[in-house]
Amino acid sequence: MGISTEHLSVLMETLCSRLIILDLRRRDEVEHYPYIIPGALLTTKVDVPALIGWLPPRNCVVLYATDNVPKSYSRFHRLRKDLSFYVLSDGLRAWWNAGFAMETVDLYAGGLRVRA
Repeated sequence: MGISTEHLSVLMETLCSRLIILDLRRRDEVEHYPYIIPGALLTTKVDVPALIGWLPPRNCVVLYATDNVPKSYSRFHRLRKDLSFYVLSDGLRAWWNAGFAMETVDLYAGGLRVRA
């Protein structure tokens, strides 16, 4: 199911403890545009299906890439019936175009967190 940038920004405020945002971009995409949605987990060095298996139940999971999430990720909802999956419509580019806050990624500091 798709989610708009505006809806995600509201969810980030209201569901902050139950919202998990996964940045699914490839490493070269992150190097080209080293920004991330605040609070998102960069997955360039992570086995994403394995990560999905470790997520706490009854959470909302938002997936995004630069533009559209690759089709191979569209089946994640089958891995866990106790999670609600959403795809950010038009991806990180739409988030940036809407003017929402972003953080800088530091790939060389483990790749999972952002620079302060």
